Amino acid sequence: MPKYLIAVALIIAPSAALAQAPLQPSTTSGARMALASLEPGQAREDFQLLRHALEEAHPGLYRHSSKAEMDRTFDAFAAKLNRPISTAEFEEGIAGVLAAIRCGHTSLTPDAQLEMAMREARTFPLRVMVQGEGLVVMLNDTPADATIRPGMELLEINGRKVSEILDRLWPCLSGDGDIQTGKRHDITGRFSHYYWWMVDRSERFTIKARDASGALVTATLEGVNDSDRKSNHNPVNAPVMDAVGKILRWGHEDPSFRYIKDPDIAEIRINYFLGDKFPATLESIFKTLRGKKTGTLIIDLRGNGGGQDEYGALLVSYLTNKPFRYFDRIQIKTLEPSFSQYLEGSGSFKDAFAAGKVIADPAGGFLVTPKLHRGLAMQQPAKFPFTGKVFVLTDGGTFSTAADFCAVTHSLGRAKFIGEETGGGYFGNNSGPMPTLTLPNSKVRIRFPMYAYYNAVSAPQLRRRGTIPDQAVELKVSDLLKGIDAPLDRAVALANAAPAPGR
Repeated sequence: MPKYLIAVALIIAPSAALAQAPLQPSTTSGARMALASLEPGQAREDFQLLRHALEEAHPGLYRHSSKAEMDRTFDAFAAKLNRPISTAEFEEGIAGVLAAIRCGHTSLTPDAQLEMAMREARTFPLRVMVQGEGLVVMLNDTPADATIRPGMELLEINGRKVSEILDRLWPCLSGDGDIQTGKRHDITGRFSHYYWWMVDRSERFTIKARDASGALVTATLEGVNDSDRKSNHNPVNAPVMDAVGKILRWGHEDPSFRYIKDPDIAEIRINYFLGDKFPATLESIFKTLRGKKTGTLIIDLRGNGGGQDEYGALLVSYLTNKPFRYFDRIQIKTLEPSFSQYLEGSGSFKDAFAAGKVIADPAGGFLVTPKLHRGLAMQQPAKFPFTGKVFVLTDGGTFSTAADFCAVTHSLGRAKFIGEETGGGYFGNNSGPMPTLTLPNSKVRIRFPMYAYYNAVSAPQLRRRGTIPDQAVELKVSDLLKGIDAPLDRAVALANAAPAPGR
């Protein structure tokens, strides 16, 4: 069953928006939009449908937030729907409701008009990375400006301090449980869109920054739209783009494989757990490791948004010589949603129930059986299990299936983890079949998970967290500019520090 975070989906989730007065977006110099509005009755109809759908069918609605907390969230937004409301404001409120669930797979895609406006808008022209408590320039997407360069620390945008902007965005992002690294990863990947949506729709940006020497730099830059962002090739970006290509995106297969120190230290890079060739490629890699008697394996899962459940379990099977359990259980809330006419994609399990693939749960709802999902069965070791040292590189983009793999591998004690806390939950997530719920009046689209996965792990202290690294190492733009991959370098140093088992 494929499950992963779709990077192109815009997740706008202001969890504190219900009680917080938002910053008013600027709409200067041609950036004004005449967006549609909803009458109170239309807004209430859409919201009542959403609330009913969540309460009836979302399997993890009360997984990280109590029923009382969710009821307060529902009621607070419903009380605002007593007047005409713009679709933009309505969608912000809906996204806040979704964020309160604390489920990284439950996301909102704006209506087509807002989505097009965002795509065509001339948005903030820099791509940034969250580092520490601030933002660092990663790429300058203007055609040729050389004033603001990769590695500079952003201080202000249009008179707003970066701390103020982050304070506005931070509670507006959703993720699994109490995990923060996933929010950092989202801001890093989508800052320009979040800034346009939440803070400022200007087309020109006065930027204050600080370079590596501490000198202050000020520049006024024109915004760029998504199309220009792809076609502009600013020379100041060359060092970072070169480093990303050589360090972080080597190889074109999933998984990709190389020796860092042949035959002692090998590395596997997996961007997604997807592809028909994945099992055969994995078998070939581990056969090579066995043949060369490799002692240390580094698995790089940074930015891996997930994929096929079975592929995550398959990778675990190559790291142990004993049978193991991958999923403890998978829960379903309902067999046949009463709101199916608003769903694109199937949310029905009636046939699976009739075939005994789904059974009633004595605690309420239903349980998936191994007949429907092989991940619930006892898993066997693979043909060429690797018994040497294993290091796994993770960050806030390590999500869904990638996070499940990390949790089970960690629980089995088969790897040391380096980097950041995974963006996906240690105990599992809500995903599986994910039909799209479209609200009839606003045309807001909600990605709706139908499974609540619970991993076969035991670590109560991590119930609302991800896999915590044994050694926290942050990837920094300043290192990339020097061609340094600090998390990988730490893994290699540890691999060289002590002999591998059996060698």
